[in-house]
Amino acid sequence: MKHLILATTVAALASLSLPTFATGDNDRAAHYQAERSDSTEQAVSNLRSSNQQLAALIGGELSDNDMHDIHKLSYTLEDTLQRLIDDLQLLHDTVADMHWATESMQADAVTDYGAAYLEGIGKIIE
Repeated sequence: MKHLILATTVAALASLSLPTFATGDNDRAAHYQAERSDSTEQAVSNLRSSNQQLAALIGGELSDNDMHDIHKLSYTLEDTLQRLIDDLQLLHDTVADMHWATESMQADAVTDYGAAYLEGIGKIIE
C-alpha cells in the first residue's frame, strides 16, 4: 500500500512539473516584450529603428549574443509589421470604397475617401 501511495504521489508531482511546449504560433511563450506600436507613426518609427539594429547585427558573422539580440528584436518586428498590415488593410478598404464611389459618380464620397486614404498613407510613407 505504501508503494502505491508513493507511486501516485510521485506521478502527481511529476505531472505538475512537466514542461509545456508550444504547438503553434499563438502558443509561443512570449519571453520578451515587444516595443509598443500604439499608433501608425510609432509603428513606422519602431520599424525604422529595428531595421537599423537588424542590419547592424547581420552585417558580420553572428555570435551567440547577436542571435539572442535578433531573437529579442524579432518580437518588435513581428508586432510592428502586424500593426502596419492592419493599417494597410484599412487603407485598402478605403481605396476600395473610393473606387466604388467613382463608379456611381459620388463626388463627395470620392473626396472623403481620397482624403482619408491620403491622410492614412501619409503616416506610413513620407
